[in-house]
Amino acid sequence: MEGEHERTIGARAAEEHHADIYGEDGAVLSSFLARIGVAIADRDTLTLKHEVDDLHQSELGDLLEALHPEQRHALVELLGADFDFSSLTEVDEAIRMEIVDSLPNAQIAQAVQELDSDDAVYILEDLEKEDQDEILSQLPFTERIRLRRSLDYPEETAGRRMQTEFVAVPPFWTIGQTIDYMRDDQNLPERFSQIFVIDPSFKLLGAIDLDQILRTKRSVKVEEVMHETRHAIPATMDQE
Repeated sequence: MEGEHERTIGARAAEEHHADIYGEDGAVLSSFLARIGVAIADRDTLTLKHEVDDLHQSELGDLLEALHPEQRHALVELLGADFDFSSLTEVDEAIRMEIVDSLPNAQIAQAVQELDSDDAVYILEDLEKEDQDEILSQLPFTERIRLRRSLDYPEETAGRRMQTEFVAVPPFWTIGQTIDYMRDDQNLPERFSQIFVIDPSFKLLGAIDLDQILRTKRSVKVEEVMHETRHAIPATMDQE
């Protein structure tokens, strides 16, 4: 009963929160926009964070679209690391590019590490390749490989859009280096049973199973024990 009561309270709070943002016509309320505008004008970061803290990414996206361009930039600036970059997947492409183009690549690199890979690709794919490369160069090795691999697929294909949560290492690493990497890297998927092997151009060379890693001496190179592998689903298949 207590859990049900808490869920009821939570649902009621969510409804009240939603009602505080949207009018009957589904548009963002002018009163909410006014509060946000005042907080931005006063550079009142605490109030601004309080106003947007519980917003769903789609709600924050609606807010961004309802603001004037200069207000959008100020909101992102004031929120800093607290800005939810996943909201950029909910806005019009022109607005998304307007915001992303105004941000330093270092900030984008920091933000995309917190996103699902498909959301990160959605934000990065329209950037110039030079900017993509600069951003990716600042990411951990495995995350960089995941995103570069997805971005290299043609647009509107399964490979471009699917989440690519996998672990990859170069062939010249030893088994010992691979084990140490798995222990130390905080960005690995929660569950995986296989490690992919890629070359410097991000081409998939093969894979190695975790049980094989555990049975192999630390001094052995990955390329000596990897096996060739194929994906069950063609990554260039058109999206449905």
